[in-house]
Amino acid sequence: MRQLRRMNSAAGATPSAMKYFWPLPNEFIEGGFMTAMTKRDMRVLLRSRYKGDEVRRQQSNKICCHILDSQVYLQAGVIAGYVPMKHEADIMPVLKHALRTGKALVLPRCDRPPAMTFRRITSLEELVSGAYGISEPSSDAEIIPLADVDLVLVPLEGIDHQGYRLGKGGGYYDCALAGGQYTTMGCALDWQVIERVPRDPWDEPLKMCATPDGINLF
Repeated sequence: MRQLRRMNSAAGATPSAMKYFWPLPNEFIEGGFMTAMTKRDMRVLLRSRYKGDEVRRQQSNKICCHILDSQVYLQAGVIAGYVPMKHEADIMPVLKHALRTGKALVLPRCDRPPAMTFRRITSLEELVSGAYGISEPSSDAEIIPLADVDLVLVPLEGIDHQGYRLGKGGGYYDCALAGGQYTTMGCALDWQVIERVPRDPWDEPLKMCATPDGINLF
């Protein structure tokens, strides 16, 4: 098992080793039930742990502060973000900061399933309603290869202490990130961090994860 490290978001801080995750209730772990859960089962479980809009707002603000203070963000010229859905960490303050400070901001556009492209925007007003009701760049927005992106902020339903991510099941991010050596940072509310995400052979871990308590390196 690779050791999880927590990174202090302050400039120049040195990561310190730590073990960092929120355990599931015992009834989901006893008898190996957790490892036998399907990804669909895990999504249902994690959705049931949602703590409400106000807690989400408070935790999202902390996550954004850690991202904005991190060296990986400060040094990045091109940022890939996402427009959050209800159960995801809200990183809109980060998107607005990136635009305001002159960073290039790219956001995902869902094309033919499970294909997804990342397209540059210069204003949030350029977003249009996508196929799933999610705001996304228009079809004529400039496509930016992920190889040109310095930091990819990734939405999730869950993440474990080895960096494996549970998405929504569409495979969009799996396809987009497959095989690439990208600097990926998940954005997780505290109830989305668990011991182990059900895995498929093709799943790859993220490099980092921002939580309300800090940024963790895998």
